[in-house]
Parts: sequence; C-alpha cells; structure tokens
Amino acid sequence: MYLLDHIVHFVEKPEHLIDQTKEIGLYTVNGGKHEMWGTYNTLCYFGLTYIEFIGIFNNELFERAAKEPYTLHETYKKSNRSNGFTRMALRTNSIEEDALRLRQVGLVVCGPETFSRTRPDGSVLTWKLLHIGEENTIVEWPFLIQWEETDEARLDDLVKRGTIGNHPLGDLRISEVVYQVEDLQIPQKWADVFGFAIEKNDSCITLRTSNCNFTFYENLQEEGERNNIDQVVISGAIEEKMVQLECGLYKFTK
Repeated sequence: MYLLDHIVHFVEKPEHLIDQTKEIGLYTVNGGKHEMWGTYNTLCYFGLTYIEFIGIFNNELFERAAKEPYTLHETYKKSNRSNGFTRMALRTNSIEEDALRLRQVGLVVCGPETFSRTRPDGSVLTWKLLHIGEENTIVEWPFLIQWEETDEARLDDLVKRGTIGNHPLGDLRISEVVYQVEDLQIPQKWADVFGFAIEKNDSCITLRTSNCNFTFYENLQEEGERNNIDQVVISGAIEEKMVQLECGLYKFTK
C-alpha cells in the first residue's frame, strides 16, 4: 500500500515560509540540512503527510546531486530551477520489494539508497529513497520513501519535538493533489503500477489512496505550466480561500 508522504515545493528561502505560512494560518517549522545534496528545508505537517519547502544552500553540491537520474534535484534543474511544486513522494514499508517489482514492470529504478538529514538540534533523521522513471516521460513519476521508524513512532516523536503542531486555520489535512497533464493515459499507468483505485469522468481521472486523492485534468488551463502538480487541496479549514506561495497554488476547503 502506498500513501502520500510529502510534496516537494522549491522556494528561494525556506526560512521565509515560516512567517509567510503563519500569516495564512499554518504551522511551519525548520527542518534542517541535506548535507549531501546542498539543500535545506522547512516543513509544514498535516499528520504524517507534509509540505516540504526546500531551497539550496550549496550550489556545487546541488549540481552534483542533479546529475543523478530521476531525482527531484534533476527535475528541478530540468525546469530551469522554476520554483513551485516539483515532485511528490509516496510512503512505503516494502521498498526493497518495490524496487524488484518496478523493474519487472519496465521502469528504470535507482536505489533504494539510505540518506539522512541533520535536524536543528543536531539529531539525525534517516530514510531510504527509491527513484523511478522512464525515458521520454512527460510527467515525472513519484519517488518512494521508507522511514527508519514506524509511522506510530514517528508521529509520537514529531509531536514531542514540536515539528507537528496545531494549525490556526483548522484541523487540516492534504486531501487532494491536482495535476494538469496533456495525456490522461498517465494516471491510468500510475493506477496499474501502484494499485490505486481509479475513477473516471468526462473531465478528469482521480486516483484514490487511503490518505489522499490524485486528480488529473487534461489541459486544465490555457496558459501556465502543464504536466506537473497544478495545486494542492487542503481540507478542514475554518475559512475557504486560495493562496499562492512562491508559484505554488494552495486551495483551502472546509
């Protein structure tokens, strides 16, 4: 079973998002540095699912990381470092088996590899990543993540650390990730590979997981970026509104 783990949103200065999101009723905290990639982040959690506001602190390290195929760093570089939504990660508990199965269905598989990040308090967080892709794809595949601890242990630890806190805007959760694509065969392929339930209508295709829906519209708007995440829908808000944060569109619903 695959769950939405997090959405990667590249920004100029992740630390600025702490105050910017506070103004709209969100709770965001410092994350830490990825010393091996030259990036750092701030984090906005909704349970165990979160938005990662990520930026670059060392250009040389980032450029080295961007040479690795199918990584979010490569994706960001290929977009000419356009800030906004870049990729999303799916959480798994069987990443080694996933690697074997995804190779068998014909995808290019890189990993899994173990990585870590140093928190502001000096403690180290560890996880495994699996990057997948295929040549000439027009929509980047999600990458897979497996955390060192169980979900229950992670949730307890994140709450105790203050990484997860209450959002003044309401009891929020990420309920939908909306894509705008040129080809609606893409979500069908994702459904086949990941085993997502699929619903179709005249205007879109929705993939359903137990913690979030992924909805794909064909040419949702005449202008703007296509073949990527168009907006993130967050439900449970006491006030409905649309908010633009550094080229990322967030829709808050009740």
